[in-house]
Amino acid sequence: QQAANMTFYEEGYPEREYPAREREYAPYRSESATDYNENSTAQSDGFDEQYTRRHYVPDVIKQFVQDFYRHIGDRNLPEILSIYENSFNKLTEQFYNNQPWPPAESISHLVDGDPVFLMLYRELYFRHIYAKLQPTIEHRFQSWDNYYQLMELLISRPSVDFELPSQWLWDMIDEYIYQFQSFCQYRAKLKQKTDEEVQYLRENSQVWNIHDVLQTLHNLIAKSDIVRTLEKERQSGEDRRHGQDGPGNMYRMLGYFSLIGLLRIHCLLGDYHLALKSVEHIDLKNKALQTSVAACHVTFYYYLAFAYLMMRRYVDCVRNLQHVILYVGRTKQSIDRSSYQYDQVMKKSEQMYAMLAMAVSLCPQRVDDSIQSVLRDKHADKVARLQKGEEESFKELFLFCCPKFIVPSSPDFDQDGPYVQEALVQQQKMFMTEVRQQLMLPTIRSYLKLYTTIPISSLVALLQEDESTFRTQLLCLKHKSRQLVWQSGPPLDGVWTSCSDVDFFLDRDMVHISDTRVTRRYGDFFVSHINKFDDLFADVLNLPNR
Repeated sequence: QQAANMTFYEEGYPEREYPAREREYAPYRSESATDYNENSTAQSDGFDEQYTRRHYVPDVIKQFVQDFYRHIGDRNLPEILSIYENSFNKLTEQFYNNQPWPPAESISHLVDGDPVFLMLYRELYFRHIYAKLQPTIEHRFQSWDNYYQLMELLISRPSVDFELPSQWLWDMIDEYIYQFQSFCQYRAKLKQKTDEEVQYLRENSQVWNIHDVLQTLHNLIAKSDIVRTLEKERQSGEDRRHGQDGPGNMYRMLGYFSLIGLLRIHCLLGDYHLALKSVEHIDLKNKALQTSVAACHVTFYYYLAFAYLMMRRYVDCVRNLQHVILYVGRTKQSIDRSSYQYDQVMKKSEQMYAMLAMAVSLCPQRVDDSIQSVLRDKHADKVARLQKGEEESFKELFLFCCPKFIVPSSPDFDQDGPYVQEALVQQQKMFMTEVRQQLMLPTIRSYLKLYTTIPISSLVALLQEDESTFRTQLLCLKHKSRQLVWQSGPPLDGVWTSCSDVDFFLDRDMVHISDTRVTRRYGDFFVSHINKFDDLFADVLNLPNR
């Protein structure tokens, strides 16, 4: 499968037709289900009285829905964004903090039964259930059905007669992948399910199918032509902000966000090479592309850094983590605290500090002073234990900072195995294998820093190891000190570089050490601030007289 995907990327995104697909499963119904039934509730004189009482819609919600519908029809992006980011969250806190919003059928008459608006409303409806409540199997299947139809609408038509702001488009792709991830974990927990639920999962294996999810993202990328657009901008040196909302920008943003979605999914599957390959067309030096949506920027660099960590590219991992941690520190005040994305960004920030602590312990290097200060305050004890080579500390931090890995295939429904932990255990095993190979390296490195030349026999005596084992450890230190470090181009590119602060070579039984630490330069810091002051002073002189 990986080879097929690689071929797909190398050959580019072909033009293709997107025929409408038939829904291949029947909506789940259990005895306790209270879902709305169109056939039984539609009455000649309006809504059924019992259904109306059960799904009472306050007047303020009715007005909200009508205003929302009108602005989407008018393509009024500023108003749509204001309603999406502010009004919806405020009304949620006021009316629906502990219960779902009214189902789409109960507000359908307010929007003339518009199928497109109802799909968009259901997208918010199910997202609220996932964020604030506990989704049932009915919710999971119905949400898949809604996303299936919504994505089919976006892919199959030449164009659509509505526009959505970039924030909503990102949240849509993000939630689509999150619900797929959540369903994979839910499906693997067989012990907590009734026989009826297990049987229904067995019969409907195509729901939240990995192939459909990946194909949807690939189709959005092909539909948007984002790969050709990014390549053209890279070659021409343009710095275009894809996050600016405007007519005709929706498909471009959907394609761009889908590239980042592929990065995330392949990391969840444990295919880190393909994860980085999927974003090869994104220019890492042009960070303006994701910053218009803070959650997108954080997600991109979190999964990018994690892929680098698992590929033993610790320098690249630390560089990207430093960038995004500083970015979160600068922008967290501007993120709406009532939005579910705020909690996600803050959680990702904590995870990235833990990831940074492991990467710096495995490959010592200088980090920003402000980040180093936070690491000392929050993780001082853990960092000390990491530097001592305690395996349990690495396991603990890895479990905290890693994403929730998934097994995309259906489990064996006839056996109650620990399927939900299978992917996590495998990834942790791979990471700890790498850690165990490096447990002795910090100690050896600390001794080498004390000398310029020293016989191997003396180091063997200090470490209380036999000479054969010690020579193997020296070779391991030499090997682990060389890493592929990104300079420019796609994320997979790089130059092999020695990343240790101490270098050495063997001359028979003598170890010769050369200190490779670079003296810190302060001149650039002062020059940059002098230039900033000059620019500021020039701006002040150009101010109009009052």
